[in-house]
Amino acid sequence: PFLCLLLLLLFLSFTFKQSFLPAALPTSISDHASVESSQQFHALSKYQRSEEIPNFKKEFRHRVSKREHPILTAYLEVVNGKSNPISNPLPTRLTTEDQLTVRQFPMVRECSRLFETFPMDEYPESDPYLPWIHDVFPSSDGKYIHLVSQNRRRCGTGLGLEERMKYWEPQMSLFQPVPVVKEVNGKIRLASSFGEATTNETRFLCNFHSLYDDSVYQTMSEFPFNYEYVSWRKGKDSMFQYEGKDNTQFWLSQLLFKCPVPETLQALIQNGNHVKDDFTNIFLDITPIRTPARYGTHLFTENHIGPSLLAASNLFDLKRNFGEKHYLPEVKDSGRWANIPICESPRPKKKHRLVLCTWTASAYTRRGDVVGISDTEARVREWILFHQMVGFDHVYLYDNTAPGLPSSLQAIADEFPDFVDYYRWPCSICNNNRPSHKNPGERSSQYAAEASCRERHGPGTDWMAFIDTDEYLVPMANDTWEPILKKFDGEGIHILKMRSSRAKPRAEYMSPMKNQTMCVDPVPQVRKPPGRPQDCLEPSKNHSFLKTYNCEYIRSPRPDRFERAMKQIYRPDYVQSHFVHYSTVTKDISKYYKDHGPGDSYSRKVHQKQWELNAPEVFLDEINEGLLVHTRSVLPHESQYREQGCQIGSKWGCALGYVCPDSTPFVDEKHKDNVFVDDGGQYCNCWKNSKIEDLYAPKLELMLELHVNGASMNR
Repeated sequence: PFLCLLLLLLFLSFTFKQSFLPAALPTSISDHASVESSQQFHALSKYQRSEEIPNFKKEFRHRVSKREHPILTAYLEVVNGKSNPISNPLPTRLTTEDQLTVRQFPMVRECSRLFETFPMDEYPESDPYLPWIHDVFPSSDGKYIHLVSQNRRRCGTGLGLEERMKYWEPQMSLFQPVPVVKEVNGKIRLASSFGEATTNETRFLCNFHSLYDDSVYQTMSEFPFNYEYVSWRKGKDSMFQYEGKDNTQFWLSQLLFKCPVPETLQALIQNGNHVKDDFTNIFLDITPIRTPARYGTHLFTENHIGPSLLAASNLFDLKRNFGEKHYLPEVKDSGRWANIPICESPRPKKKHRLVLCTWTASAYTRRGDVVGISDTEARVREWILFHQMVGFDHVYLYDNTAPGLPSSLQAIADEFPDFVDYYRWPCSICNNNRPSHKNPGERSSQYAAEASCRERHGPGTDWMAFIDTDEYLVPMANDTWEPILKKFDGEGIHILKMRSSRAKPRAEYMSPMKNQTMCVDPVPQVRKPPGRPQDCLEPSKNHSFLKTYNCEYIRSPRPDRFERAMKQIYRPDYVQSHFVHYSTVTKDISKYYKDHGPGDSYSRKVHQKQWELNAPEVFLDEINEGLLVHTRSVLPHESQYREQGCQIGSKWGCALGYVCPDSTPFVDEKHKDNVFVDDGGQYCNCWKNSKIEDLYAPKLELMLELHVNGASMNR
């Protein structure tokens, strides 16, 4: 009787399951997978490329109408907490769906909150092959889904972190393309030669599914350029190192790739009709192709680097390393991201001429500091108005205010409804150390925001820049940037570079803090000048930041050593990857040997002097064309010893600015010695820009007054 009862219960359970769930759902979650959340899930029994999934049950269609869409899910392919072991030739992976660890993110639902809810800070670290995705969006023509990811390995490198660097080595493999073969039966294997490959340069399987029908379509990912080839052209024999501060290859910070959209879905995505009431009906699964990261060898052909360089190269042997029958597991048995929501594409109302991107927060700390700064609201409003005044025609603001904290930046952006696009971008920086630290910093949130802005909005503008809200791009030829852009368009120049140094806040425009107890020195044990400290100062509210900081301790034109912290205005149709200060990958750098004309010269190392001389980029003439003004905040406690430091011959530094007249000569070798004096013999240490002083600052302050009064009336 007991056995009969048990069989009856099993039959009823199976019948109940078949009645209330579809035969297969586009969630690909295993019945037997271990789940990192408290919920239980059910899986596709089959998930083949271009394979039709059985029809949804009526009950599921009813649930879909209530917006119970597939949940973003990470399937983690791990073995005892470590990445799968590897050997040569690479053995076929035998993982099955019941071995996958599953982690769900049900908060990722509305398209308008995608940046806020996507698990950038909850990225599951137990599978180092999973891309650390920060942004996903369709191209404006609906033909591609672009993905912006960050390299998790760069979050911790340096002395003592060798084991961590080894664990995250698979992140480097994601930058390296591999050739694959799609067989007639739909199975996919690693190619043993380029000749047999059906796709030569890919790294991810892209599976599309929707709530419109029950089909699943698979395409192969594409890179915007070959990362391995770019590293090789920059003189690197490998894309990573096993030890040390392995963070010098800036172009390997951001992993960019795209998934071709099946033709069936392209028109729907292009028109944005797949998004209803802020919910999408189209989803994407990303499955990485798992191979060891190549070190010291390169996967090139003659098309990449030409016959003579190919003969002298240490090439990666596909047949020896992959074998001839290395089949990839079915998607259901593979670690992956599943159910990534595909939202609307960014479509500008018009083609822009010059746009600006920034990443900021309502309160922040300077890199490596512990004292917070909260002047962002006033800075951002002024910064927007200034760049609107000098010819920028749109701003994209990425707000990095931490989750759960109030932010005033949305309200500031709303004051400029046709000029500023606002994005809530709360993901954290994975490492905020200074570059000189033994574990050097990786400002992942900032770098991803820059890549997101360039990838999303670069196609909609001729020129763009990514700068901080304490930086001002100042045209010197005219009162707008357009004459400069027009000039360099005619000369075929694609990158305009500006040297950077930190301006000093002018002492005459500083006032004592109202609450001196708020002035805290975070490192009081550091040796200070003799004598008593004075009251802490902060910028006066009566002047703009631009005027207050119009005091450069290095008089223009600045020497070449200030090129390192440069900022750029560049053409995004030429620059394929940008990293804060540098255009790290351009179309010239990423161009293969086969794409060079018969008369074109070709060399491996693109940073050779002759190659750089011919590159379409220039440093602007700071007197006659344009310059960067960096108004980096001076913290109140840094002004406490001004009487000791701000005097002739002092051996202590002076954080404040005392204006020298134009008649005072600047001697670069002596600028740290506090020896400059004005016509009356009084101490001075910086020079103001007369165009800023006489034209831009007065005009900006008038615009600020009118804008603030107008905004107050509107409220």
